[in-house]
Amino acid sequence: MNLTNFIRDIVKKNPELKLDLKKSGSRLTPFQYVYQTLVMTLFSFLTSAILVFLIFKSNFLNLIIAFLVLIFFITPMIYKFWFSYVKVQIRKYGRELDGDLLFITEYFLVSLESGLPLGNSIKRISKLNRPGGKFFDKIYTDFKTGKDLETSISDAIYYSPSESLKKLLKKLKDSLNIGVDLQVVLVNFINESSEEKIIEIKGFSKKLNPIIMMYLLLGIVLPSLGVTFFILGAAIINMTPQFLKYMLIFTFLIMFGFQYLAFSIFKFSKSTI
Repeated sequence: MNLTNFIRDIVKKNPELKLDLKKSGSRLTPFQYVYQTLVMTLFSFLTSAILVFLIFKSNFLNLIIAFLVLIFFITPMIYKFWFSYVKVQIRKYGRELDGDLLFITEYFLVSLESGLPLGNSIKRISKLNRPGGKFFDKIYTDFKTGKDLETSISDAIYYSPSESLKKLLKKLKDSLNIGVDLQVVLVNFINESSEEKIIEIKGFSKKLNPIIMMYLLLGIVLPSLGVTFFILGAAIINMTPQFLKYMLIFTFLIMFGFQYLAFSIFKFSKSTI
């Protein structure tokens, strides 16, 4: 089986990938994404293999065991990580759209108040160089290429990664279906969104102190004391330098992993305003 057929088989087994890529704002096709995933997995494997060789080159048996663990356990995990990275991109893109929502809604309102119809307002927003502008550019592109405006908005509701943006799009669609006054609807939506943002900011301020305390304790105090006592204990029990080296490498890898986890918690728990 050649590489092309292998990638096509993976794409067929993951039919949801096409929608996920669209939700993430990516311009890649499922075939291109799977190919990219395989390339990243290969590079990650080669990098890990070099590190394993440098660490265990003095002990042939440990080197063989480490390579087997890398091939049969770590590499599949690396592949799953890169393959599911689109989920992270969806969440990131959704947060960007949430943070841009109030501006986009107000921009819509100003455009409509100036006398522009809905289609022209979408065209105007699509030219903005910001997350909301890029999202509405897809809607306008669909509209230009033959779909009616209602269908274009309906499709956007389907692939929008932001629940708040879906609410706005549904209101736009309702205005086309039943002819409600969109300006009044947008004013009410802006007020509701502003209140939600205020509640979100207050909630984040309450979560921030426990997160900081956890980070200070587990990310700074505990590792510093742990490494200090570990080195003292190693000196007392006369630990071999080789074993000490492995333990320190393992300890620093855990510390690096925790630092990345803490950074992710701070990043994804903050307000999207």
